[in-house]
Amino acid sequence: MTTAAPHIAPGARYRLARLPRLLSLGRHPRTARLEQAHDQWLRAHYPFATAHERERFLSHRSTLWTSVCYPATDDERFHDLSRLTSFLFAFDDLFLSAGTTNRRQAKPALDDSLRVLDGRPPTTPHGTALAGIRDDMSRRMPPEQRCRLTAAVHDFSRGCDAETAARSGTVALDFDGYVRLRTEQSLAAWVYFVLTEYAAGVALDQETRAALRPLHLACAEHLLFANDLFSFRAEHFAGDHINAVCVLTRSGTELQESVDRLVSLVATREHRVAALLRASADAAGPDVRRYLTALEHVVSGNLAQARFAPRYHGTTAFIGRPIEAGTVTLGPDRTAYQPEE
Repeated sequence: MTTAAPHIAPGARYRLARLPRLLSLGRHPRTARLEQAHDQWLRAHYPFATAHERERFLSHRSTLWTSVCYPATDDERFHDLSRLTSFLFAFDDLFLSAGTTNRRQAKPALDDSLRVLDGRPPTTPHGTALAGIRDDMSRRMPPEQRCRLTAAVHDFSRGCDAETAARSGTVALDFDGYVRLRTEQSLAAWVYFVLTEYAAGVALDQETRAALRPLHLACAEHLLFANDLFSFRAEHFAGDHINAVCVLTRSGTELQESVDRLVSLVATREHRVAALLRASADAAGPDVRRYLTALEHVVSGNLAQARFAPRYHGTTAFIGRPIEAGTVTLGPDRTAYQPEE
């Protein structure tokens, strides 16, 4: 199977069915003040190529992802998490918008960032920005947890390399292969499972993490399918077709059928995550229950944010009126939405 662009033309539309809401959803009570602190840091420290790129990224309001995914964490950890999330989002944008030559040029910044996470001094502006976040988090994160976070980021980087091969056509991906690659490596879900421990102020031991693996796998798939359902417009029209909807349409499935399949997959995973959270909490101590509550917020918050994310939809219009059930129209620069009556 090649990675040729699936035929989704500007103006294509589909009906989005209503998704179940089984998980607790929150929003950080001090979002406005914390978003301001995050934006000040981003302007001062992240090395965007141009002022226009910086302002475009700020218009995406990525702090709102942290707000709905980590609504109960303390302010210092929120600041760490929002900065690190924006760092990862900005890197994702860098590699998505870059051609093959520019990706090669960006590789030194990626390599330096990985060395910074290993504890070494930075040698690039990207590494310098990340080193400040690393140093702040190190004061609050146990050494063993830092090691697991570093290992997860390295694995995420290897997954991104595999995605690059798929984009170039040197690796063929069917739907099952795509899901395996994304959930096991390049989605960064396993990075965020460690960060969820950090947000909750707990450190899970190896035995607990092993027991929670079925839950983590279900959460990873929920995160993947929810993201892909709402992000594929932006990715497709940017020329990036490594997305579940695009993988399905490339195989000959119609757009509406592909969207319906993703909706079904999100709904199925929502039920599974809810059931596994209940079962895990029944046998858990207070620290693990605190982690499970935080994990529930990450899964529900990620879906909630995907419904309104300016980076996905090309507009801030959905922040106060998220996309629910209705008709969605795909434009090259933005999403249009007509709610179901």
